[in-house]
Amino acid sequence: MIQELMLISLMAFLPTILFAAESNETAADAFKQLASLIGNWEGKFPDGRSHSVSYRLTAGGSVLVETWTLAPGRESITLYHLDDNVLIATHYCPQGNQPRLQFVKGDEPNKLSFKFRDGTNLQVKNKSHQHAFWIRLLGNKSFERSETYIENGSAPSKITAISPGEAIKYTRIDTPSGNR
Repeated sequence: MIQELMLISLMAFLPTILFAAESNETAADAFKQLASLIGNWEGKFPDGRSHSVSYRLTAGGSVLVETWTLAPGRESITLYHLDDNVLIATHYCPQGNQPRLQFVKGDEPNKLSFKFRDGTNLQVKNKSHQHAFWIRLLGNKSFERSETYIENGSAPSKITAISPGEAIKYTRIDTPSGNR
């Protein structure tokens, strides 16, 4: 009887255990894919304005720092790190908010999607925050990125109706040592 109960308990938790192991591997793989972006990149907004983005590892290789230079003195930063079996991206926006987004497994191997998890300073009216984004790796010399922003305090029905932003293509402007 005790053995049967233990077996039933194990079978009940087995999907959770397997999902956690799969998620951990997927999140770790996604982090490695993002780390392949280390270096400096350039993109153009739909209106033609250029901007740059750089990637570097810090904290013993456990955090990827993404720095956006939008104009002189105007930057935003996103920090990527693993939290057990989850990959988190915390975006530090010039609007003064800090949304946290979580990697979600997608159906394309080179497309890394992130969805809103929670955040701070999202109560400020007439401001918006990053609610989702994806990065599609196109090899060693380019990638695409699309971001979805929503107005702070938006109703859930309005959030689901928002379309992703236009994808922007980025090209590598340098090749860091070790990535040649």
